[in-house]
Amino acid sequence: MHAQSGFRQKEIIKAALDCFTEMGFNETTMADICLRSKASNGSVYHHFKSKEQLASAVYLEGIREYQTGLLGDLDKEHYATRGITAMIRYHLNWVARNPEWSRFLFQRRHESFLAVTEEAINALNKDFARRIENWFARHIKAGSIRKIPLDIMIAVILGPCQEYARLYLSGKAHTRMDEAVREISRAAWAALARKRNI
Repeated sequence: MHAQSGFRQKEIIKAALDCFTEMGFNETTMADICLRSKASNGSVYHHFKSKEQLASAVYLEGIREYQTGLLGDLDKEHYATRGITAMIRYHLNWVARNPEWSRFLFQRRHESFLAVTEEAINALNKDFARRIENWFARHIKAGSIRKIPLDIMIAVILGPCQEYARLYLSGKAHTRMDEAVREISRAAWAALARKRNI
């Protein structure tokens, strides 16, 4: 029963995202979301008391889905250079696979409706940063990556990804996605690799 309820919630979240994308957040009504999700009014309101609470759930689910997938790919890599490339590839491919979710996450970060999930978002981000830090700490200790602050390391790796993704989503990117992965990975590795004395 719990699994079925969770599945239903995700269907409603996906329907809400579709409605927000097509009609805009302000123009979307709960009735629109009920119609798109094929759920009864009572079912939708059982899970979400308002459009704002539902929008917060859309945002939170997007963050959770993105972070879970990226960490899963990163944990498979035992070499620093491959791990950095895995992060960049996952980020850009996730944006390509989920353009509506990506736009929602980019555009809605500072909306007032997110206040109700701020604690949950902060908890996800804290765990995400901790696991990335642990992965990189092993490679810093092994001598393959320079020791620099984590926030700078993430900015070096994901900052260019976010800028390319912004261009991609607005139709202004001229470089193919696979080329972008390759070039951003090379640049990130050049910035982070520990230089060896010859």
